[in-house]
Amino acid sequence: MGSTDSPDLETGARSPLISGRDNSNRFKVNFVEQSDPKERSDTIVSKPDNQSSQHTANDTHRSQGTFHYTSYQVFNTLDYGPKTAFYRRTNNDARPTMEEIRSGKNIKKPETPKIQSDQNQKGVVKFGWIQGVLVRCLLNIWGVMLFIRISWVIGQAGIGGGVGIILLSSVVTGLTTLSLAAICTNGEVKGGGAYYLISRSLGPEFGGAIGIIFSIANAIAVAMYIVGFAETLVKLIFAETEYRILSEENDIRIWGLVTLILLFGISMAGMAWESKAQVFLLGLLIIAMVNFVVGTFIKTTEKAVDGFVGYNLDVAKFNLIPHFTEGQTFFSVFSVFFPASTGIMAGANISGDLANPSAAIPKGTFLAILISTVSYCVFAVQAGVTTLLSVPGNATFFDGSYMPDLNDSLHCNFEGVDECKAGLLNNYGVMAMISGYKYLITAGIFAATLSSALASLVSAPKVFQAVCADNLFPYIGWFAKGYGSNNEPWRAYILTLFIAAAFVSIAKLNAIAPIITNFFLVSYALINYSCFEASWSNSPGWRPSYKYYNIWTSLIGAILCFAVMFVTSWWTALITVVLIIILYRYIQHSKPDVNWGSSKQALKYNKALSFIHDLSAAETHVKNFRPQFLVLTGLPSSRPRLVSFVSQISKGYGVMVCGNVLGRKIKNPRRHQWILDDNQWLTDNKLKSFHNPVSAGSFRGGVNTLLQSNGLGPIKANTLIMGYSSKWQSYSDELIDDYVGVIKDGFDLNYAVGIIRYSEGFDIANINANNIVMINESSLSSALPAEGEEGGEVVKSTVPPTPLVDRFTLRNVPSEEAVYKPPTSYDDNVKVEVKSAKSEDLEMTVINPKETEQRAESPDVAIDKYRGFSTDGKPTGTIDVYWLSDDGGLSVLIPYLLSQNSYWANTKLRVFATGQKSDAAHDKFRMGALLSKFRIEFSSVEIVAGLEMEPTEESIEQYKTFGYIPTVDGEDASDELDAKTKQYIRTGELLRQTSTSDTQLVVVTLPVPRDSTPPRQYMSWLESISRDLPPILMLRGNQQDALTFYC
Repeated sequence: MGSTDSPDLETGARSPLISGRDNSNRFKVNFVEQSDPKERSDTIVSKPDNQSSQHTANDTHRSQGTFHYTSYQVFNTLDYGPKTAFYRRTNNDARPTMEEIRSGKNIKKPETPKIQSDQNQKGVVKFGWIQGVLVRCLLNIWGVMLFIRISWVIGQAGIGGGVGIILLSSVVTGLTTLSLAAICTNGEVKGGGAYYLISRSLGPEFGGAIGIIFSIANAIAVAMYIVGFAETLVKLIFAETEYRILSEENDIRIWGLVTLILLFGISMAGMAWESKAQVFLLGLLIIAMVNFVVGTFIKTTEKAVDGFVGYNLDVAKFNLIPHFTEGQTFFSVFSVFFPASTGIMAGANISGDLANPSAAIPKGTFLAILISTVSYCVFAVQAGVTTLLSVPGNATFFDGSYMPDLNDSLHCNFEGVDECKAGLLNNYGVMAMISGYKYLITAGIFAATLSSALASLVSAPKVFQAVCADNLFPYIGWFAKGYGSNNEPWRAYILTLFIAAAFVSIAKLNAIAPIITNFFLVSYALINYSCFEASWSNSPGWRPSYKYYNIWTSLIGAILCFAVMFVTSWWTALITVVLIIILYRYIQHSKPDVNWGSSKQALKYNKALSFIHDLSAAETHVKNFRPQFLVLTGLPSSRPRLVSFVSQISKGYGVMVCGNVLGRKIKNPRRHQWILDDNQWLTDNKLKSFHNPVSAGSFRGGVNTLLQSNGLGPIKANTLIMGYSSKWQSYSDELIDDYVGVIKDGFDLNYAVGIIRYSEGFDIANINANNIVMINESSLSSALPAEGEEGGEVVKSTVPPTPLVDRFTLRNVPSEEAVYKPPTSYDDNVKVEVKSAKSEDLEMTVINPKETEQRAESPDVAIDKYRGFSTDGKPTGTIDVYWLSDDGGLSVLIPYLLSQNSYWANTKLRVFATGQKSDAAHDKFRMGALLSKFRIEFSSVEIVAGLEMEPTEESIEQYKTFGYIPTVDGEDASDELDAKTKQYIRTGELLRQTSTSDTQLVVVTLPVPRDSTPPRQYMSWLESISRDLPPILMLRGNQQDALTFYC
């Protein structure tokens, strides 16, 4: 076969595809092995990745943890196999664009700062599921409640009620963890814990609100755990030495603040030291729990005095039911215990420090809930079946040598005793009393409280740092700064220190616990709701790898959390909800520039799609008719007055689409960016409209595309609005044909058509300090500039415009007439020679719209400046409506809707109709009655008589100057005007006669061009009607009902 080489498709060179050379690696699958974290340890320290990730034509496609086929490299193409880096949002690597693939060339892109992944940062500490999640959750759940409140809970609620409280807490946290697992496994999880999960699911409004609330809750939790520690320490010191610094409460404050400062020092040392401290404290905690279990089998006289009777069936039966003291209920006791369950978020809160959050969080959290629930139930039952509810605690009154009457014990009916100080109801230290060696329980209390406090002290700053980094709230971005390899939020640590110190000063555990209960519950409720909404939205992007959740369990979990909030403490729940609403509304009002693909967007899409299908299935009734506009604006920001005027009609009534016909093929990414930018301009100016640019070879072809393709189902435009070209007389026949052809196409496609003329024009130019004139948007949709838009002295009417120039600037603008040659190519920067009669050659640069910020004076131009046709504020006067032909009522409906807008609220509607002078009274009554049936409010009805009369010679002579010369058999027939021409000349005369100084807007019936009507003749008709008038809207419906007087 000759040569075995294959030709290179681009260069013609031979590639050794099947040659005798070694090609063994040519189609090789490259595997990059990644060591299993389990084989090393539960803590992972990342190493730097020194290899560049920028793609080139010879990229080997190697990416950590992935493999890629490299066969496409044989053909030297820009196509790549699947590559993990393409899907990461780190700006370090980018998939080739379609433009690059189609052109076969690398296109230089703007430099973007490289964002290094945490996994590639040197010295970053990453935890596995055991040390990062399981240990932290257990330490947080086995908190202060385990040793100094679980016995009180059993005393109040009984064994049955106490176990019920524990199980109810576990149900709430279990359902929440199911939702948490689903959300965590629906993609990579970054730092921020509950805030990150909720904000990326429900959007920045709920996320930001919860982020602040959850950060505060964790900061307060630090105080709760430290108060529990200090309370135990103060009682221990007093019991052993009877020493107090000041008083019991003040001593709790002093020791609490000292402990807080010590824990703050540990947390500032870094995550590695904090994690080591947690493991040590867990060991102490487990020893203390084993010590308690052993102690339940050891009975001593000292224990008996404090109510310990060993395993006793009678005591178990009596303690099985609740014995609430005054002021306590099931849910008040639940509110005290529930904070012990809030530790389930301890692992998720440091999600940014986990090696694999999506796998670690569900596994570690579920196991922690299971272990803690079983242990709490076992300890609760052991305390309930071995200890009396209430005893004096003094051997003088009760030495434990006999079993007292259990009812007497409950009510402290002991001879000579006024108050009982021991037993489940009275002694928070029952766990220590029962244990084999009470000081081990004390050590366990210290371990439980300090570990929980330390975990919360780490969680609060990290969650708050994530909130601050997203810039959802002003003035807090300062706290987002991180330090060191682990990006530690030291500034947020200091803020947490002050918040915790303030609540430590309360020094009352039962007062602090209910405050944070509702904060945690609302976080759990929204995590559940996030999962429910994501499932309900049915978005293709919702694909959690954890399959054991259910949409309805998520909803039940959310409802249960909200119910528990109000049952436990309605006033704190109300405060929490009010805070959430305030924060939510603030973020909603401030509209932060973030887009996280929330389920809210997917849900809105589903609803919109469903509604559109429903609307499409039903035939539209005239009662529900609403004008919906396709407005030929070019770039919306270049014609703010036109956009604003039409939006005043459509606001709250129908769709408005800003159509923009571009004279050259625009690459899709650029087109997409234009749409985003101009939609943003519309949004910033509170204009409810869409921007739809299309590329076409001609103005008429582009508009025809817009007419046929805009909208979706019944949500589409039915009225075409375009600006009037006041300098049409100087344009070529081809351009005039296009302009009039658009009007004909609009009518042919069953659109109503409106043409608006304003003496100052709609396009705005920007003249800056350097005397540079920016003519905004010379695209095809503005191929025929409206009056006043010819650009001053730069482009004269004798120069036919080119619809293919996007924008241009002229430096050293001459005072004489300048002419130019249109560019023949459309690179991003095209230089064109411009000749001037007096000055030297000028330089013209065609500028890509995305490469200049000068448009519509600036992209941020305030629309208020262009709200109407007057600079004197809101218009006062009349809107004159000339309903000369019955078009279905649109000519009356649109000015009526305009008058309902707040900007036009001070104007009145004057309606003019045709008739005979001899029958004017009857015609006036008839028209007034018809308008009243339509419920159209009007100030007066006038009859225009004399429309059938001949126009004046002056008007006819003026008409002849417009440039249209009618011919008959090739002969000039300008002296004999046809009836329609005379009618429109006469109409213009009557409009100028009846308009007054108070007329703010004229609305008149637009002539309908026939196929046989010459375009220049039609433009002459429009000129005759609209010249020398206030702003005028020439409007014609599509001959279908827009009004009805039936119910």
